[in-house]
Amino acid sequence: MAIAVQARLIGTERVVERALAIYLAHLERAVEVPLGDMVDREIAADAARLSVVAAGESRVAEIMVDETVVCEQVIQAVWSLAEQGWTTTVVMPAGRMGEAHFALRGLPCRLQPWWEDGATVCFGSYEKP
Repeated sequence: MAIAVQARLIGTERVVERALAIYLAHLERAVEVPLGDMVDREIAADAARLSVVAAGESRVAEIMVDETVVCEQVIQAVWSLAEQGWTTTVVMPAGRMGEAHFALRGLPCRLQPWWEDGATVCFGSYEKP
């Protein structure tokens, strides 16, 4: 079955809000943190400002990539988070998943697409790059 997916250029604010709400619904505390505050190495300024939804209890860090950042800019952050013991998910607009698979192949992370269905932000299944 094919599903029409449209990821319009919006900020990731609504994506972050939806992810935080999902953690809350599962009774786990999660917070929004700038990616630059979570990594212990130099990363591109564009990537450093990205939001991360971090759930400390389960040690999950979800990097919310927007339309302005190329996937290669999060590579060092993924390695840094993995070395710190975080299970890292790179959350991408659905239309950019091909780019993400190509750029992040072999990294210790998983990918997750997002898209809008009317007023709702939806998430797809986890994928291995």
